[in-house]
Amino acid sequence: MSGSDALRDPECCGARPGTSRPRAGAGIGGFTLLEVMVAVAILSMSLTSLLSSQMAAMRATRYARGVSVAAFLAEGKLLDIEVELQIDGWGSDDKTFEGDFSEEGWPDIRYECLVDFIEVPDFNALQQAKDGADTDGGFSAGAQVADADDQAFSGMAMVWPVIKGAIEQAIRKSSCKVIWTDGTLAHDFTVETFWTDTKQLLQLPQAGGEVNEDDDTRPDDGADPSGGGKPGSTGGTGTTPSGGVRPTGGPTSLPGGRK
Repeated sequence: MSGSDALRDPECCGARPGTSRPRAGAGIGGFTLLEVMVAVAILSMSLTSLLSSQMAAMRATRYARGVSVAAFLAEGKLLDIEVELQIDGWGSDDKTFEGDFSEEGWPDIRYECLVDFIEVPDFNALQQAKDGADTDGGFSAGAQVADADDQAFSGMAMVWPVIKGAIEQAIRKSSCKVIWTDGTLAHDFTVETFWTDTKQLLQLPQAGGEVNEDDDTRPDDGADPSGGGKPGSTGGTGTTPSGGVRPTGGPTSLPGGRK
């Protein structure tokens, strides 16, 4: 029997009828194409979500860095403007300043600063506001009697121009807006503060509004405002509600010499 006949004869070389020779790789496990596609899809979605979160964190970090830089630059620019105005004077109107921070090493960051002149209302506006507040309770303005507070408020009209001018020259509201870009997005950050010049307030005592002990016309503790003196005392003098002194032993003289 030749070699080819022996291979075709199932009984040759110990082979039994009804059996076949094992194939190469038989019995080794693996993944189907469908399983591989599902795994790739799940991995793609996970990586996409992770990449989006990472990009958002990077943008937030860049924005926080930009805000920190803008805050420091705005505060520094406000200090420079304050020193400049202390030398040149504040003036009596608003002042604006614009530019960039090239000298500080940030040429791509711009600023817009404003020094706002605070205008104090005139006394007429205060009087109208007070009259409106007095009538909020439903009472007519003519039915109210002017008390000590109303008289003091009316007396303030004489010195209010001095007070108004001193306050307007002593206070300024300043703000600085810093603008920068992050890619295609524009961001801005604003710093606001108030400046005061206490030297301008030194003229207020010259307005005649200072108070000393001689201006206190209130009666002493335990004294009778009607002029009877302290409880348990006899004779002597008493104080009138207006701060004057009158004798207590006889009738009070009226204008014109009448008794």
